[in-house]
Amino acid sequence: MDRLSTHNEGLGDLDSTAGRPGRTRRANPAGSVEEFAAALNDLALGGDGWRAILGRLAEETGRAARLVGVHGAVFHATDGGDVTMSPAEVARIFAEDDPAEITVDGTFHATALAVWAGQRRVGLLLVERPVDERVLAYLKAATTAVAIEAVRRDAAATAKSETESRLIDELRYGALRGTDELTRTAARFGLHLDRPHAAAVFSYDGPNRRTWSTALSWLEMPVRQEAGEGWTVLSGDIPREVKRIRVRLAGMVGDGTVLAATGPVVSSPKETARSFRDAETVLGLLRRRAGENELLYSELGLAQLLLAVPPERLHAFVEQQIGCILDRPELVLTLDAWLATRGSRAAVADLLHLHRNSVGYRVGQLRQLLGVDPLDPEAAHRLRTALTARELLHVFGRKDS
Repeated sequence: MDRLSTHNEGLGDLDSTAGRPGRTRRANPAGSVEEFAAALNDLALGGDGWRAILGRLAEETGRAARLVGVHGAVFHATDGGDVTMSPAEVARIFAEDDPAEITVDGTFHATALAVWAGQRRVGLLLVERPVDERVLAYLKAATTAVAIEAVRRDAAATAKSETESRLIDELRYGALRGTDELTRTAARFGLHLDRPHAAAVFSYDGPNRRTWSTALSWLEMPVRQEAGEGWTVLSGDIPREVKRIRVRLAGMVGDGTVLAATGPVVSSPKETARSFRDAETVLGLLRRRAGENELLYSELGLAQLLLAVPPERLHAFVEQQIGCILDRPELVLTLDAWLATRGSRAAVADLLHLHRNSVGYRVGQLRQLLGVDPLDPEAAHRLRTALTARELLHVFGRKDS
């Protein structure tokens, strides 16, 4: 038998009373579980979404409900909970035939049931404990609707992905149609280009590429998928949206790193293409920063100003200021660390894994080759600008290669 329907067998004759804390619920009539399952399936087939399905489950059981993806991310929670589960814990529950009692983050005590759509794992459906036979019956009944919604989302994502991709490509590379027409078209996809917005790109370097593609297609805004990247447009509280989406994607894909970068905030579709171009550069800079996974255009500092300078002028400035050490990468690293730590030999030694005497020797070489004291305020400003320009040129070179 297909696993889509196994949880609903024999549920119609289960009945008892249960209620929300502090509220008495009337006893449910015979057959109410079957009626509940049919109502949920209608919601799923009608495209009402997980919010409606889980909301109905919580209403009928008086228990908070959550849906967790196969890699531990929370798809929806009626109690607003967003704490992820470990992929290993999710896999353990999928390996079991019976519901499992779990505790999430030490605070949410729930009964979890694996949801399948055919041979495909959808996620875990959680209901807050205590769970009696009636609540368990409703939990099992809801799994079919959740599976239907997952299948519907996949079909809908496939149907609209090409149109969305064309729209995002038009915004990235410049539109051929008029501004008003483009604005109206984007609005049909929930993008309001006449309001402040910014281009955003999310990047993934892990092995779960199929899951990554599915995760992008399930986002609530148009996304253009390209290799391991997803391009879109964000508005509103952009820093919060970037973090929310990146955390959700990371939770869904599991292994690997998800990066997020944005371009500048603009207020017209005529400027959106520039925001996309700068977002690509910001992503390149982020990839060069070990340990960081989000970078907004507004956080670039000096690099934000240098983006407006033609590459040939940046190259000339770099050659003028630090050209004498460009073939000595160890000295470039030392100069960067020396400026960043304001001349702390101990801090540079820790950063570069050197002996303090080696740091002193390298700094002496820098003074000799550069002809200035790197910590002189005016010299330090020029050298920091040159290092930032060099970093940008590396990113530009990667984009052109």
